[in-house]
Amino acid sequence: MSALGLFSLFVTLSIAVLNFVTAEPELFTADDGTKFLIEMEPKYNWFEAVHECGRRGYQLVEVHDGDKHNTLLKSLNTYLGKSTDLWLGANDQFNDDRDLKRPFYWTFSGKRMTFSNWSNDNPNNDGGQEHCVHTWEKADNFGWNDIVCTYKMGYVCEERPKNC
Repeated sequence: MSALGLFSLFVTLSIAVLNFVTAEPELFTADDGTKFLIEMEPKYNWFEAVHECGRRGYQLVEVHDGDKHNTLLKSLNTYLGKSTDLWLGANDQFNDDRDLKRPFYWTFSGKRMTFSNWSNDNPNNDGGQEHCVHTWEKADNFGWNDIVCTYKMGYVCEERPKNC
């Protein structure tokens, strides 16, 4: 192979690697027009996921009611087809209480969580270290679980509300 051919191959491979490394998560538009950014790579802790969403002008998803839950659930089922571990935008403000009814708050809005999709026996704050909310691979229909905030998983962002 000629030097020019080797150089061309090197450039092509370099571009392919850069595209792979810098690939952005895919934007998914729900039937109601809500835009979700879904990152499947399990390489983000909860704090990194908050940052990644913000860096792109989004926020970790907040689910304030049944309508929003149904929109998110339908979108995730359409996009992914099965439950998986994905960060959501809520935490319990690092409350050490193991009470299933301890309060959780949405990070961007600061509102107390009034709607939830907890999986069975959750949130349980197992080991006193589970403070962040995620959809759980072990639960049907993207049921929620509390987990240690430093675990690595993907995340779901959404567009920030227009009035922000």
